[in-house]
Amino acid sequence: MTPKKLPPHIVLQESKEVIFYLEKPLPSEITIPTWMKSFPDDYEGMIMTNACLFKRLKDHS
Repeated sequence: MTPKKLPPHIVLQESKEVIFYLEKPLPSEITIPTWMKSFPDDYEGMIMTNACLFKRLKDHS
């Protein structure tokens, strides 16, 4: 997966977080640093595997 091809994600500007949704997570030490190159250095990335929670968070953001 290239940095330009990001999985579904939500950017939380206020807390400087990027939440990526993956149905089946890959090792975060491999994927997150690559994906985070598309965002400012002070943003933190995390993976969410629960589709319902991701959709709810996306709807509220």
